Amino acid sequence: MSSDQVYLTLLEIFILVTVAQALKISGSRVRIPPIIMELITGLILGPFALGEFLNSLLNLNIFTINSYLLLFSQFSVILLIFAAGLEHGFRSLRSSGALSVLAATFGAILPFLGVFFYMLNYVSFNTAILMGAASAATSLAAVASIISGEKLENERYIKITMSAAAIDDVVAFIILSVSLAIIGGAQSTAFGLVKIIATVVISWLIIFFASVFIIPRLVSMVSGSLVVDLSLLVLFALVTIMISLGFSPVIAAFIAGVAIAESRKAEIIRGMVSAMIGIFGSIFFITIGAETDVFSFLSFQVLFQGVIITLIAVGLKFLGIFPFAYFYNKDTKKAIASSLGMIPRGEMGLVISSIAFSSGIFDQMDLAEIVLMSLLTTVIGAISFESSVKGLLRTEN
Repeated sequence: MSSDQVYLTLLEIFILVTVAQALKISGSRVRIPPIIMELITGLILGPFALGEFLNSLLNLNIFTINSYLLLFSQFSVILLIFAAGLEHGFRSLRSSGALSVLAATFGAILPFLGVFFYMLNYVSFNTAILMGAASAATSLAAVASIISGEKLENERYIKITMSAAAIDDVVAFIILSVSLAIIGGAQSTAFGLVKIIATVVISWLIIFFASVFIIPRLVSMVSGSLVVDLSLLVLFALVTIMISLGFSPVIAAFIAGVAIAESRKAEIIRGMVSAMIGIFGSIFFITIGAETDVFSFLSFQVLFQGVIITLIAVGLKFLGIFPFAYFYNKDTKKAIASSLGMIPRGEMGLVISSIAFSSGIFDQMDLAEIVLMSLLTTVIGAISFESSVKGLLRTEN
């Protein structure tokens, strides 16, 4: 690839980021989640839509999917997952409580199994298991603006949502690890599957607790001027180690974030990561949109399967969380609000679909179905959660 393409890719990235930012500012006025605007930017300006036309018009190969763009996209997703780990920290995971842990566990496992067994009738085992995994994790980004806008952070029914969301990420990463290990292991016997699951879970927990014990002490030892550099070194060293052990890099990024959050200098690192995400954070979601053929949404198969997957993902997520939210809140309306806040997918679902697409497990149709599911669950979750919260506020006032 010529040096010209490097600069064309940089131009492409900053055009896409600027357009996405403009759309996010417009969307924020009507509380459209930023992730939707980032995906739409990629879908519209990607090579399957306006991108190809603009390339011809300008006689420049600007809007393309190339190795440079994919490199920035991978860096973006590592930063996003690292930031999620930093935000949670081990203390928030540890203090979540039994009901939050159960809500998160069943809220992730039920949609995973539901989508997996449904899609197994239509696609290969490998595709079905990763489509199930992509349906498991919650994204609070879609409802975060509602929570902050209505100043609900200290409400009891919001606390279980926040705690369960933290544990939900851990459960989703374990599901992803097990799914990838099963795909790589090619085991067909029940004993073989149990062995793979046990090996992955035990390895995951050993690495997790070892990282939480060692990394904060290491980061706390260095001077403030070195802490940012060391944290990035730790991040990518752990990514490299876990890749060599057969784990996904996003799992390593999450563990590194959780571990570094326990150091005394975590606030400095959070500031650095926040600044970097302000520049690079949207690139991953824009790239996912650009990689998706926008015309695949005209396919009856994509629309039908995307809607069915969405219904399964919404229904089973709610079913998995509601009983535990009810025991926690002792109030049906508050339990419903807690459960609705967990419906949006987003980041993790798109991360898993990206892994599956880049490895050849997903085709364009599969990718489009998961993108559609992520968009629909985000919209449904945000609207229903806001409606439920406003109903509660009217009742209380």
